[in-house]
Amino acid sequence: MKGGGCKEVFINWENCIVEGEINKENIVDKCFDVTSALKKCMEAHSDYYAPILQAEKAAEHEAINQLNKEKEALAAVPVAGASDSGAEEQKPTGDFLNKLKNFLR
Repeated sequence: MKGGGCKEVFINWENCIVEGEINKENIVDKCFDVTSALKKCMEAHSDYYAPILQAEKAAEHEAINQLNKEKEALAAVPVAGASDSGAEEQKPTGDFLNKLKNFLR
């Protein structure tokens, strides 16, 4: 990272991460601006940073696929009290599943 055109921007990002970890801060919020600047710089120097950008894009795609699989699996779980059959089934508590479904949406 320090060999390309984004050396200074990367060092700023790296310092922000280290400072956030030391101070036990929310790194996503704290370092949002320097992370955005780093990403823009890397895209502007994509000839050098292409492998990293491609790996990041692949990881993002995989994370989205995994989240979609988890949503589908969660949607397939019946919510307690939602059945019209009248038959008693073993189900996880509806409150927990509803909260989990809302979180994943």
